[in-house]
Amino acid sequence: MAATLKEKIDLINERLRSFGKEAVQEIKMTGTDGKVIGQVKYGYRPQYVFDSVNEFLGPENWRYELIREEIFETQAVAEVKLFLKVDGEWICKGSQKGQMQIVKGNVGDAQKGAITDAIQKCMSLLSIGSDSYKGLLKNVYQANPTKTPSAKNQADQAADKTGKSTAMPKIAGVTFENRQGVIVAIGDKLYDKKELLKAAGFQWDKSKKAWMKKAA
Repeated sequence: MAATLKEKIDLINERLRSFGKEAVQEIKMTGTDGKVIGQVKYGYRPQYVFDSVNEFLGPENWRYELIREEIFETQAVAEVKLFLKVDGEWICKGSQKGQMQIVKGNVGDAQKGAITDAIQKCMSLLSIGSDSYKGLLKNVYQANPTKTPSAKNQADQAADKTGKSTAMPKIAGVTFENRQGVIVAIGDKLYDKKELLKAAGFQWDKSKKAWMKKAA
């Protein structure tokens, strides 16, 4: 049986959390005088969200439709519908509106940003990127910067001195070791967690009787 949609969404959120501060951005609107308008918010950078969704859901299993867009004096607004393919059938998760401020007359970037904002809001209906909407990312963004490997490589990078991978998806009762460029899942009753492991890119090696994947 394939991993459930909820399990895949949990993996997406774990991946987003593993990126840390570099995946988080400060979101604020400013007036013509440069002063901030309204509340400053914090959210995930769109590319990190879309990359994580593509990794665990598959780019062929989701799409969006632009319903309408409007251009105002200082901002662009777009409404989109999000569709997911579940058990071979396309389902709609409703529509959301997004907005983006027009900076230095660049309407094209503002239109693109408004569409992206709307897509992320649609994904929030599935709890994708939920930490953003729970207000949990402010502390992540304001944390003291630490020198870490790039987020894209963290999921498959070499292990630390203990031999355990420090950036793999969190699966209850499972740890990971890097053995000469191959990540091995270690734990009891791994068979019960095989769908989560498959979704994270692991494959069963019959000869070694282990769930494994190549490190990046």
